[in-house]
Amino acid sequence: MPKVNVVFFASLKEVIGVASYQVELNLPLSIGELKQQLAGELENGKALLDIGIQSSVDFEFARDADMVTNTVTEVAFFPPVTGG
Repeated sequence: MPKVNVVFFASLKEVIGVASYQVELNLPLSIGELKQQLAGELENGKALLDIGIQSSVDFEFARDADMVTNTVTEVAFFPPVTGG
């Protein structure tokens, strides 16, 4: 199974308790499915299921329906971003 580096930013990193996590995945799967998997694997991973959690795949913004394929090396999750 391919390994993917999952990175957590800002308050999400503090809640989950780690900055990054290496995970073996049965690919392909959607970002939403990855959130569900991590919610079960990580102690405070249920925070990934909160409304508004954003994601990126290899530095490109992604949505829950977007797929993680075997060419992906990094998925990042972060809380909602506001501008000002």
